[in-house]
Amino acid sequence: MIIHVTHNDMDGAGCSILLKSVYKNIDTFYLNYDEVDDFILNNFVHYDRIIITDVSPGEELLKHLINRLEITLIDHHISSENLKSYDFTIHETGKSATKLTYEWLLSENKNVKKFHDLVECINDYDLWLLQNKKSLKMNMLFTLFGIDRFVKRFLCNPSTVFAKEEKLLLELEEESQNKYFENSEKHIQVFTDKWGRTFGCIFAEKYNSELGNYLLQKMQLQYIFIINAQKRKVSLRSIPTVSVNDIAEANSGGGHKNAAGFSTDYDFGMKDFLKKSGVLK
Repeated sequence: MIIHVTHNDMDGAGCSILLKSVYKNIDTFYLNYDEVDDFILNNFVHYDRIIITDVSPGEELLKHLINRLEITLIDHHISSENLKSYDFTIHETGKSATKLTYEWLLSENKNVKKFHDLVECINDYDLWLLQNKKSLKMNMLFTLFGIDRFVKRFLCNPSTVFAKEEKLLLELEEESQNKYFENSEKHIQVFTDKWGRTFGCIFAEKYNSELGNYLLQKMQLQYIFIINAQKRKVSLRSIPTVSVNDIAEANSGGGHKNAAGFSTDYDFGMKDFLKKSGVLK
């Protein structure tokens, strides 16, 4: 039995679609960066093979897994470059994890060519190339559907041609998104960091990359914190010359130079709020 651990974004979902189309005896789990080590440590004993995509465990845990089960690690984040020397690791920063998984499966003579267009679409979005006209709408569909429904949709129908019902959903959501972005300008807080760089901070629950890109340009910021209080996640986006993955890594997260993130418990904010509300001492 195979355990598949992957990131909980569209790139992670793309890896899941490819692997589920090939392996029938696979359990997939979608995680944040900071959840990976504990989850694997608590669950790997129930399996004889592990495939990790779009996230990476710490090196000490990886050493612990060696000789205990078969390992395949596929990642494209700078933070896991130290794991490239292991012979079970596929690592390349210039491609999404979905595209690396696709190429690996092709090299293993697996029948995944039917997912070519989807792979290119996800790769375009994840690397923020935006050369594929469908990639932004594909992530919008991912946001609307959620991971499980998105994976099921493309396992049933690998085509990237949107169905009539999907087109209507996307059209309505696009209208809503435009209003959401315009309203966000009223709620962002702007600061100057200790290095003199201007950055923004906003609470938001969806479209992190699109919203971040919109506000970076509109507000002429160098980077931005996008806080999803419901999911307790913080996403970071920046202009090309500013790196934010170091901020994420300092908070037990990870990601790319211009797009990274981490989790937080927000207890400090909640307790302050409850104290000011007079219900906590």
